[in-house]
Amino acid sequence: MRLLLFLLTCTLLGALALPARADLRCDRGIVRQGDRMAEVSLACGEPDVKVVLHSVLTAQAGFVPVEEEWQYNFGTQQFMRFLRFQNGRLSQVVTGPRGFSRRANPRCSPNDLGTGMSQLELLARCGEPDSVDTLITSAPVPRLAAGAPYPLGVPAEEWLYRFNSQQFMRFVMLVNGRVVAVESSRFRD
Repeated sequence: MRLLLFLLTCTLLGALALPARADLRCDRGIVRQGDRMAEVSLACGEPDVKVVLHSVLTAQAGFVPVEEEWQYNFGTQQFMRFLRFQNGRLSQVVTGPRGFSRRANPRCSPNDLGTGMSQLELLARCGEPDSVDTLITSAPVPRLAAGAPYPLGVPAEEWLYRFNSQQFMRFVMLVNGRVVAVESSRFRD
């Protein structure tokens, strides 16, 4: 009996030590770690949002994405999924919060905007922004997880949302597909 218990314990510990696989069941198939972007697209469809995390400048092709995140919203009955690709191959599947109805909230308020949200969640809560500017940060940007901040000079997007007859505005900064800062501003006549 002790031998059986010992073997069972070793088997369980060995299973826990194995690296987690990036498997995801989609409508048209299962995707696994190492699958190509085209295979994932065929199985899961086009993502709701694609975020280029890192790219390399080449002489022939210009900027080539090296690391991307595809954000999927599978609806209110499932969780959102964030698929990371390294050099065109699926490297990680992260489960996000519960999905949402595809219609944006027509009564989005400034309080609906918060740091840590994915780009997909932001679009779900408030819809398309009034404007989008692509910029290079002029100061370090706080990271959402523990660790050093993103350094000066990180590519970012700044989204503008207008509230209250366009007199009250919020600027939302996104880095790597996540909201890292929200600033308030008033329209000046």
